[in-house]
Amino acid sequence: MDPPEVLVARLLLILLCSLVLNAQDVRLQVIATSSLQGRVLPRDPFTLQPASLGWATVASLVRSLKAQNPNTLLLDTGNTLAGDPSNYVRNRLRLDLPEPSVAIMNALGYHAMAVGAREYDFGFKVLRSVEELAQFPFLSANTVFTSTGKGVFTPYVKVALDGLQVAILGLTAASTPRLVDPSNLLDITFLDPVETARNLIPKLRDKEKADLVIVALHGALGKGPCNPMGPDPLQCLAEKVPGIDLIVAGNGTPGQSTRVAGVPVLQAGPFGQAVGVADLKLRKERFHWKVDTAQLRLEQPRPDTPQDPQVLEATAALRNESEAYLDTYATNLGVDLDGRWSRMEDTPLVQLLHTVLRRTTGAQLTAVPSPGSRIFIPKGPTSVRQFYALAPDEDRIARIRITGAQLRAYLEHAARFYNLSYQPDLYNRDIDPRDFDMVSGVAYSLDLGKPEGQRVASLTYHNEAVKDGQTFTLALLASRLSGRGGYREALGLKGDPEMISAVTLRNALLDYVLSKPTLTVATADNWRTIPYLDRERVLAQQP
Repeated sequence: MDPPEVLVARLLLILLCSLVLNAQDVRLQVIATSSLQGRVLPRDPFTLQPASLGWATVASLVRSLKAQNPNTLLLDTGNTLAGDPSNYVRNRLRLDLPEPSVAIMNALGYHAMAVGAREYDFGFKVLRSVEELAQFPFLSANTVFTSTGKGVFTPYVKVALDGLQVAILGLTAASTPRLVDPSNLLDITFLDPVETARNLIPKLRDKEKADLVIVALHGALGKGPCNPMGPDPLQCLAEKVPGIDLIVAGNGTPGQSTRVAGVPVLQAGPFGQAVGVADLKLRKERFHWKVDTAQLRLEQPRPDTPQDPQVLEATAALRNESEAYLDTYATNLGVDLDGRWSRMEDTPLVQLLHTVLRRTTGAQLTAVPSPGSRIFIPKGPTSVRQFYALAPDEDRIARIRITGAQLRAYLEHAARFYNLSYQPDLYNRDIDPRDFDMVSGVAYSLDLGKPEGQRVASLTYHNEAVKDGQTFTLALLASRLSGRGGYREALGLKGDPEMISAVTLRNALLDYVLSKPTLTVATADNWRTIPYLDRERVLAQQP
């Protein structure tokens, strides 16, 4: 009989051999896209200038990446079903045609998509009908019906790959209502995504026996402190929820690959400008799998990336319909619509939108942002395509009643877009340019030599100073009432609007433009900055 020390040595050798035999490596590839917004061709849909983006080139890139590793998960983080004019044509005019993004994602073999804000653009009924066409689940664990508390979408899905059980948990930023027409979110509530993940991930690990947990988040990595109910809850998830192996994210913000609190993070670029790729090496250590290494990168389509023929074939009929619609003659424009100065003074471009809001609602005052500093429609014959670019979203028009004090608060809130005029940078880069509203129907000045909250000067209505207790009707974008831009909070608005238009701003704009054989827009010249802004400085610095 062997001595005890020999037996111990043999047992240790057997244990070591067992551990070696049980140790296995699996290489898993995760490919993530986000915020394609229906773009198909590698070009801007309005200027028609070429660009390295869109499903046609993304599909070629995805197929090439998948060919390098059969163990590939393909995920999307939302804002996929709306944004391009073809989405409007399909969802409002040609429901008989395939939904382009879903048809493409089905062909590519997507495993799941987190539901984003823009999925609601055409209403919940259309969203449900599109979901039924998908051969992959729409995920959002923290979206529930207000009346019942039951989930609106599938919370998570499990995928088996090379002996691994991979759980994909879908989450949507709780701030989504700020971006969506309120009428499209009736009976829908967005719960705290961090708390939802904290409750579900232990279940995925323990009950569902998941070897790997991936969070697909419609949201992003923000610049400020952790805010679970904001548009960028990613940092909170990484810091406060244990058990996450990878977060794939995106909501239209620039792409990046990084780590947050040790958690690998992939944020794909918008419109298919960049695809996120995670190469994971997992090692099975007897009883469980562990991520050994995670290599993250962004892959970008190149100008010479071929367009996927299957994508072109699947979308051909819809693209032809969309191009015919966009090329429809609109009107003979009598004045240039120039966006360069549209955030420093009244312009025909913005005044056209004011006119449409006033015509649609009958309000005394109207508030709109500029469509953009790079918009330019020259006078002469025009097409639907040019005016579509002024209001590409599915936002509607609301009418509310406000006091003179609230009007002043509205303008003060908007004026945060500017820094003090004597500072090197004229603009507050923390404010989205789309959230700088200008008001028509009153005359006012913004004194940029004064601090925030003290900038509105000489505010008058019909040449009379506006009094705090005076009341007005105000037409504005319906998304402002959901919280977009912070105006609702700044005004302390309560209750429901007097009306929300049945048509979107864009369709109201097109109805107006197409009714005018010749269209000339006069400015009201009702507002200015103090001091007058230097045009060269505006041109050089403006976003």
